[in-house]
Amino acid sequence: MNEHYSNYVNNRVLKIQIGFLLNETVGESRDTEFDVPHLLVDNDLLLEHLSGKLHFSRNSRGVLVQGKLHAQLHGECTRCLEQAPINVELPIEELYVSPPQPDAEFSIPESGILDLAPLIREEVIVQTPITVLCRPDCAGLCPTCGANLNEGPCDCERDTIDPRLAALKALRDQLQDE
Repeated sequence: MNEHYSNYVNNRVLKIQIGFLLNETVGESRDTEFDVPHLLVDNDLLLEHLSGKLHFSRNSRGVLVQGKLHAQLHGECTRCLEQAPINVELPIEELYVSPPQPDAEFSIPESGILDLAPLIREEVIVQTPITVLCRPDCAGLCPTCGANLNEGPCDCERDTIDPRLAALKALRDQLQDE
């Protein structure tokens, strides 16, 4: 296992034995709380501090999982390319069908172990914003030299103008002189 992943808990904590709930009558329910500091959901998905509460309720088709989880992951700022924390809220509401059926997206296998990792992975992907900023006033990178402008100004000349806009600049300068 990669050294970077050594502090992360394996996604086995997302596999929950609910076979006992399948043997109960319709309407029975249980709650489970999560508080995992570092979780490796998949090879390319690392979560920091997954927390929240899930409610598992038995119904005639299987087990309905409902709740809200919170997590943090690391992304890349779209302006300066530095690491940026992303806080995500994961609303969970999914029916796990039992016995397994071919048309069901999620089902409970014969072992009675419900694997939440695929569902949490999907929710994280959906809830992760497309644009990530390290901070609201991120200055980004200099388009000429690539320096991170959050660390200070660079020595590049800023008065260059796109040749396609030169006529507008000339008009603006003319109007300012009048």
